[in-house]
Amino acid sequence: MNLGEKMRRRLKLNRPSLRARSRPPKQRSPVGRQFSVVNLPVSLALQHCRSCAHVQYPPTELCSICLDDALTYRETSGRGVLLARSALHHSLWEFFKRRLRSAPWLIGSVKLDVGPVVIVHIGCDTIKAGDPVQVFSHTDVSQEVVLVAAPSALDLTGSAARLNIISSLGLDQPALRKGGI
Repeated sequence: MNLGEKMRRRLKLNRPSLRARSRPPKQRSPVGRQFSVVNLPVSLALQHCRSCAHVQYPPTELCSICLDDALTYRETSGRGVLLARSALHHSLWEFFKRRLRSAPWLIGSVKLDVGPVVIVHIGCDTIKAGDPVQVFSHTDVSQEVVLVAAPSALDLTGSAARLNIISSLGLDQPALRKGGI
């Protein structure tokens, strides 16, 4: 193997877009990582201001209404209405490119009953704008929390229904479930 081939191979291993076992983007701020940690054991937890009771998303260090730093995470109802949806047909990240080969990736914005608008992965292609949905959090392959919307008619109290939605989206961790790495 000559020097040029070695350099190409080394470059290929160091570029996230060319890795064989690609991961989703993992670029979170400290507040974003805190959001992931808080949402691991619960369905959906959002920041609540202790001073003005404002529910806030995305998470920040100060309340967007009163600028107080007394923000605490509380479990929140994930009920809401899908405002808009969009289909992602192209991505620069290899993790999403591989999933886009079979079908577009559905994303949307949901206005939660508690106030904020959240950006979600849509877990069912029959959901249209204006439909009632429920939002839950899921830890993806990069160990960061993402939000997923499902039809409100589905019973998501058990983990089986959530796992079906997650696996249909391609957000599950099949290597970990099969005893792999």
